[in-house]
Amino acid sequence: MLGTAQAVATVLHNRKDLFITGAGPAQTLYVHPIETLIQLDGYSDDWTPYLRNARHYKSDGALNFSNIIVQRGRHLYALFQVRDKHIVYRTPGTTHLDRNDHLLISLEQPNGTVDHYQLATSAPGWVNAYRITDNGNDITKEARIKGEWQESKDGYTIEIRIPLRLLGKRLAFAIADVNDPVARTIESVTGTNGTGQPDELGLLVTPSPVIEQIVNNLAHENARIWVLDRQHGVLAQKGTLKSPDTPTETLHNRSTSLLHNLFRLVLRQPTEFFADEFSGASQLQGIEIESALNGTPKTRRRITPDREAVILSAAWPIHSEQGILGVVLVEQSTNAIQSLQNRALERLFSITLIFFSVTSLVLLGFASILTTRIHKLRNNIEAAVTPDGRIQRQLQTGTTQDEIDDLSRSFANVLARLGEYNRYLEAMASRLAHELRTPLAVVKTSLDNLEAEHDSARRTRYLQHAKKGTERLGLILHRMREATRLEQLLQHAEPEPFDLTEMIRVTTENYRTVYPGITFHSQLPDSPTYIIGSPDLISQALDKLVSNAVDFHQPDTAIQIELDSVQNRQLCLRIINSGPTLPKALSQELFESMVSIRTAETTEPHLGLGLYLVRLICEFHGGSVTAKNLSDNSGVVFMLILPTTDQSS
Repeated sequence: MLGTAQAVATVLHNRKDLFITGAGPAQTLYVHPIETLIQLDGYSDDWTPYLRNARHYKSDGALNFSNIIVQRGRHLYALFQVRDKHIVYRTPGTTHLDRNDHLLISLEQPNGTVDHYQLATSAPGWVNAYRITDNGNDITKEARIKGEWQESKDGYTIEIRIPLRLLGKRLAFAIADVNDPVARTIESVTGTNGTGQPDELGLLVTPSPVIEQIVNNLAHENARIWVLDRQHGVLAQKGTLKSPDTPTETLHNRSTSLLHNLFRLVLRQPTEFFADEFSGASQLQGIEIESALNGTPKTRRRITPDREAVILSAAWPIHSEQGILGVVLVEQSTNAIQSLQNRALERLFSITLIFFSVTSLVLLGFASILTTRIHKLRNNIEAAVTPDGRIQRQLQTGTTQDEIDDLSRSFANVLARLGEYNRYLEAMASRLAHELRTPLAVVKTSLDNLEAEHDSARRTRYLQHAKKGTERLGLILHRMREATRLEQLLQHAEPEPFDLTEMIRVTTENYRTVYPGITFHSQLPDSPTYIIGSPDLISQALDKLVSNAVDFHQPDTAIQIELDSVQNRQLCLRIINSGPTLPKALSQELFESMVSIRTAETTEPHLGLGLYLVRLICEFHGGSVTAKNLSDNSGVVFMLILPTTDQSS
């Protein structure tokens, strides 16, 4: 590595034209060529990959700032992160630019003249530069130099863009600090290298294409070469620290060995994925670099920050007749050495491999036992289900308490629930008839009455009843098709205030028409009772409860529909019928999905969704529904508790 560094340094010997001489570290400004887009928005997000190369400047006062300069295309971009506890903005409308916090720019034009600019703003946001003459009286807006000023948590951030055609070889920046908004006097000026004449400005330093071409012709395999100036700035960089795939010929000969591939799973292998603190840096520091700048070649061994690799470096000075111009630094990882080290460790792992082989055989036998039991469970599941998807028998479960038998019991429970659901689907057609009977009867009765009626007002009423019946038919069919998404359908209902008393009165009259052989008694308030909700949904819930009461009522008894107020601004709607009582075992499950207490001899079995839909509709309106036997066990009462609202009729 020292020989490679010496060879590159020899080629660059006495090439003074490729290096910057006579300038100290504080007299240069490094420009980073980039390919990514920089957006002028006053924020440093676009600069994150390059902030590690920012320079920090501070003065005797409280103000200090960091600065980084990049070049993209035909523009120069600069970022200033200023730490200032007291930001003083420019007074709106004033022509003075120096009585507030501001940025000073001094640049040498390509013709050698020096122009001075100031950036100041009255509020965060877009800002332009103003060209200042030497006497300070002539101020001209320079639209070609643009920027963005934004506040940060500890000061403010400035982003500016300068066209390259305005720049020569020298440039300087300075931040002027004003803390007193009344006196508005400049308390301190912190700059990159001062302002004024060309010899006071900082030299712009960029990577040298000529040096990069020279290094490219001399690049060493699997090594990285840097060329630095006396200020530690990077003038050229070539190569990578990537480890070779086959570091030695012996390793290459053994790479096809199966045993070696097994050892690679145990031993830590060299990796090219490690943290490289020098990657992308514009300035390099190190004892070997300092030694080479003093004229003495030196090598160094360092560990990467993530301790994943060891890097060897060698530095050689670049001489000239006037002194040392810079340094050539060559770096290489120790991955090849680590590969040789692994060869010695492989012998140690050979005995361990025997132990792992025996253990693997034991585990294989145990796995075979588990596999046999799993196959048996699979066969039992396949035998329990016919090819067309029917559950033909219960699944046999194991008696042990291990995971496989626990899984078999879980499968048995799932198959039992699926069997119940399959039986429900098979009876779906007959159950649908029960759900559609009431609206079909409404439509048929209304049409029959309409055919026999000649009075226009009553004909209109019957048409409305028929229309509502058809609409309810469509709603029921849609609900059955989308039964699993009922909660989502309820969310689309448009709540509106309506008179529940009037709706029940009209609906009761319809029931007397639909069920001519049944007596309906209603007990309703004299004044309107308003609730907020969907009349169609409440009517649907009432239809299901009345239909249920009709099916179970005792002949020659009346069905009572009562509505009254209860405490806490709530209404109680009761549907009472005399007849069979509710089984105690189903008192808590009556309003669940697909639960029915109708006997198998019923000619029109139900879906078991009616009371479930009633519960969902009540919950949608912020209420609840309960069912219980009458105190004398003569019948059943269903109660809907709904919140009321104040509404004038």
